[in-house]
Amino acid sequence: MSVKKAIAQSKGRRELYEKYVRRERNREKDFINKPSAGLRMLFPNTIHVFEDLDKEDLVSRKRAKNRRKRNARTPWKRIHRRISEVALTAYVDPRNTSRECPRCGYVVRPKRGMSSNALDAD
Repeated sequence: MSVKKAIAQSKGRRELYEKYVRRERNREKDFINKPSAGLRMLFPNTIHVFEDLDKEDLVSRKRAKNRRKRNARTPWKRIHRRISEVALTAYVDPRNTSRECPRCGYVVRPKRGMSSNALDAD
């Protein structure tokens, strides 16, 4: 899409360029609306919890280049805003969310210094 926009812009075809801009904007809106509608249909009457992530961490140099580009282009805040318009949402601190039980709150501590054989023997 960006190649087509660049060609239309370089040839001075403003109406064609605006057509591609509108098409890209509509695809983005569709991309945002589909998950929000799907979540609402799959999980009615629930609270959807999102990690309060900082986009700067998602596009840092620690990640692979293609992953950084995809994260930079994704409109995370607009997705969250749209879902919060149609369903109940809450934000949580992203620390320990992968290791914490959502029901009881127990946090699994990694066993550092132990080999995998020692874990299997238990």
